[in-house]
Parts: sequence; C-alpha cells; structure tokens
Amino acid sequence: MVLGFAALGFKVYPLKEVAGFKAVLDRVIEDKVAICLVQDNLYRQGRDEINNYKNLALPIFMPFSQDKTDLWDSIVRDIRLKATGAF
Repeated sequence: MVLGFAALGFKVYPLKEVAGFKAVLDRVIEDKVAICLVQDNLYRQGRDEINNYKNLALPIFMPFSQDKTDLWDSIVRDIRLKATGAF
C-alpha cells in the first residue's frame, strides 16, 4: 500500500516495526508535513505518541484502512470540533 502512495508523489515513512514510530513522528514534524496518513493499526498503537503533537496546528494525523472504521469518524469529529468548536 505504501508504494501506491509513493507512486502518487506522496512522501512515505515506512516502518518495519512499531518501535520506530516516535522517530518517524519527529521526522514528520521536521519535514513540516501538513497531513499525515497513518495505518489504522499503527495509529491505534501509537495514539499516545500522536497525542503529544495534538496542540500543534499541523500536522493533522489521519488513520487509514482498507476497511471503514469508527476510528476515522472519531478523528474527523475531533478535528471538526478543534476547528469550529462544534460538531
């Protein structure tokens, strides 16, 4: 799946193991990424790390999956609340 994003011109930060997630998040911040798509299972495992950046305007971390999940709806609701103060 990562190769598909790279083929479309997106910058990708592939991980071989979850332990490297914090280092990738730091690189995302350094690279001034606006929107960061994170695989659903990695997003769930790294939620505490992602929340460390929650007060920053960017990047916006968005989970993605081949299947629709409730996690996506929850994240979009949080972003909408942060941006507008309303659901």
